Amino acid sequence: MHRLALLMTALLLTLSIHAMQSPHGKDFKLKCSDCHTTERWNDVKPENFNHNKTKFPLIGQHKMVSCRQCHPTLVFSDAPSECSECHTDIHQQTVGTDCGRCHTPESWLVKRSKVKDIHHQSGFPLVGAHADADCQRCHVSGSRQQYEVINTECYSCHRDKYEATTTPNHRTAGFGTDCNRCHNMVGRTWNGSGQGFEHGFFPLKGGHQLECIKCHASGAYFGLSKECVSCHLANYNATTNPNHASSGFSKECQSCHSINSWKGANFDHDSKYFPIYSGSHKGQWNACTDCHTNPANNSVFTCLNCHAHNKTSMDSKHRGIGGYAYNSANCMSCHPRGKAD
Repeated sequence: MHRLALLMTALLLTLSIHAMQSPHGKDFKLKCSDCHTTERWNDVKPENFNHNKTKFPLIGQHKMVSCRQCHPTLVFSDAPSECSECHTDIHQQTVGTDCGRCHTPESWLVKRSKVKDIHHQSGFPLVGAHADADCQRCHVSGSRQQYEVINTECYSCHRDKYEATTTPNHRTAGFGTDCNRCHNMVGRTWNGSGQGFEHGFFPLKGGHQLECIKCHASGAYFGLSKECVSCHLANYNATTNPNHASSGFSKECQSCHSINSWKGANFDHDSKYFPIYSGSHKGQWNACTDCHTNPANNSVFTCLNCHAHNKTSMDSKHRGIGGYAYNSANCMSCHPRGKAD
């Protein structure tokens, strides 16, 4: 009888132990002795538990928080891991729920570098004058810690400057409101080093690096001719060395001149007229006037200044050749490339 009583007691004890559940949840794996002492259950040994091995390491200000603040039920698997689950969103969902984009566990204070990173990711990098701008100048609700997504078009913030500009008057000139076409966000000012107009249809290089008004003197900024002579006809008519107009020079300035300077022209005399930079005439002249004796008309030339042959001798050598005459025009007609044959 005594033995049966012992067996029943042992069975009841076993059943009662199995019926008891851990206060930390049914799937809790650690042994009680890992954290508790045999003297008192409340005497927890935190040094025996490494929170950094969990999915939520304790860094920054989280090291100072008592366990019960995050684990009020002692079921550790129920503890929240997202910032927004513990911290009130003072931004009213205007910047999303990922607090880590701006804040760190060390402090709620936001570093300027974090703000720049966020703007860069959002497609509006804080460069140039925007790098030092007061956040609340654009985010007017920033005083309430709310940062709604705002219009990133330049005109939405700089409309007053567009309307007030007079050199040139953007409105009357028909300029669009896409400020990026002319101005560069990297710059600190609207002009000078900040200028960034893409003038690709007529590259502003060499001597064309001028103030806009130099070419757009009439106030017209669209539909202007790209032909050199449309701007440089006066230069064409005034050039006397040689005289372009009387010599019948082409008005395609780029055939001789570069965009860097009027000087240093590279006239293609050899292929268009007569070889003087190659062949037997190379190095045999010093100036254009050696052959072109009339500076006012370069179509007039002479061969006889250099080739002062005896007329009698030349007449004898050309006897029997039809059309022969002792003059420069006839010389050219028979020797167009300057060769004796």
